[in-house]
Amino acid sequence: MAMPPATVLIADDHPLFRAALADLIRRTPEFELVGAVEALDPALSLLAERPCDLALLDLRMPGMTDLSVLSALRAKHPDTKLALISGNLDSEAVSGGLKNGIVGFLPKSFDPPVILAAIRLILSGAIYVPHELAALASEPESSPSAASSDEPSTLTEREREILTMMVAGASHKEIARSLGLAEITIKLHAQRIVKKLGVRNRAAAIAKAVRDQLVDPTI
Repeated sequence: MAMPPATVLIADDHPLFRAALADLIRRTPEFELVGAVEALDPALSLLAERPCDLALLDLRMPGMTDLSVLSALRAKHPDTKLALISGNLDSEAVSGGLKNGIVGFLPKSFDPPVILAAIRLILSGAIYVPHELAALASEPESSPSAASSDEPSTLTEREREILTMMVAGASHKEIARSLGLAEITIKLHAQRIVKKLGVRNRAAAIAKAVRDQLVDPTI
């Protein structure tokens, strides 16, 4: 006897991505789309009417004010697996999401076959987090004082290496190629560098590195 299709709910406020993901689910016979909505509140309404096997929730959408809402959602619908989808590659969101009950994190940049493979893994009972995000999410967090911009020594050896190449003018793609890493990994390291240096973006991190002589670009 054939297994019934797994039911999937999508909540994402980006209309093009939501429509594309909904179409992908509809065209996959082993899945059934329960609904595709633009915010957390209508998602909650749908779940109240019909609990589903998996809810794919946008990290940045109306109603998703804090990752703690995931714990409440998990408590109310314990049989529904929760996974975050996001265009923001944020290892802290992965860590926070896992602590609040998610069992998956899917970057929106993934190709459709990878998204489907990840969903299948989640529905099979596994926790799915991309390797690059999992590695960074599992790193121990520095204390606030240690992570301040006055303590550049908190940069790891790899982060210093990447910052040096950034100062030398290399793009994320060029750094990834040089180090034999995925570009997404370099982007995630760059995010952590920006945070540790207490600046707003990559350009400011480079400027601070040059001003404070944090790296030697001639190496």
